[in-house]
Amino acid sequence: MKTRVLFLILLSFAFVSCEKEEETSNEEQAVKEVVFSYEQTKFANVLMPYRKAEIIHDGSRKPALVLYLHGGSSKGSDNEAQMKESAIDSICNYLVSQKSNAIFLVPQCPSDKSWGGMMNGVLKSLIDLYVSEQLVDEQKIYILGGSMGGTGTWGMISSYPDLFAAAMPVAGNPSKCNAEDVAKTPFFTVMGTDDAIMDIDVVAEFVDKVKSFGGDCMFETETGLTHEATCKQSYTKNRLDWVFSH
Repeated sequence: MKTRVLFLILLSFAFVSCEKEEETSNEEQAVKEVVFSYEQTKFANVLMPYRKAEIIHDGSRKPALVLYLHGGSSKGSDNEAQMKESAIDSICNYLVSQKSNAIFLVPQCPSDKSWGGMMNGVLKSLIDLYVSEQLVDEQKIYILGGSMGGTGTWGMISSYPDLFAAAMPVAGNPSKCNAEDVAKTPFFTVMGTDDAIMDIDVVAEFVDKVKSFGGDCMFETETGLTHEATCKQSYTKNRLDWVFSH
């Protein structure tokens, strides 16, 4: 009798394990099937290439617009380098696995520019294009980014405080931003304790300022993670759940 019960328990575990493996395999396959087209936009004489993926599970609803801003090493004009960042896979996997409706844009910053400054206007013009053509839900615009892209994300929510539903700046520098304006956009920010490039204390102090203005925000630190590791590992399901719940 005990042998039979043990056999049934093991069989049950094997069945559950197979189901989980099948679900994971299906999600991975779905991500592989997401196609990013090659696009470009021009604003103020700045030509900016970008990649676009349409992740649509319900054609009756307008999709959200999701932007990801890459780090400094991915600048250029080939419209390829920015796609090597693993954060894109994490976000894409999340959108697919949650059966989201989203247009996912990954712009590439020109080599002689950085996110922020005039590039804010270029990014805003790209967003305006999709909104004006009624291709997306203008109440569901999200921006995420790591390193230089994290700094760029801070800059965008500071410059356009009523534009985004939520944001996720990772390992970025908000020191040039207006805390009262930033407080109007819910955000989830992450920093690594071993980040030798971005100052974790600067971010902590800025988040406190945002909270003093009533900002809806989350700040988490990753113990032992370097700057690069933080940019790669921060886009977890729980954090993305929080961002996209807004």
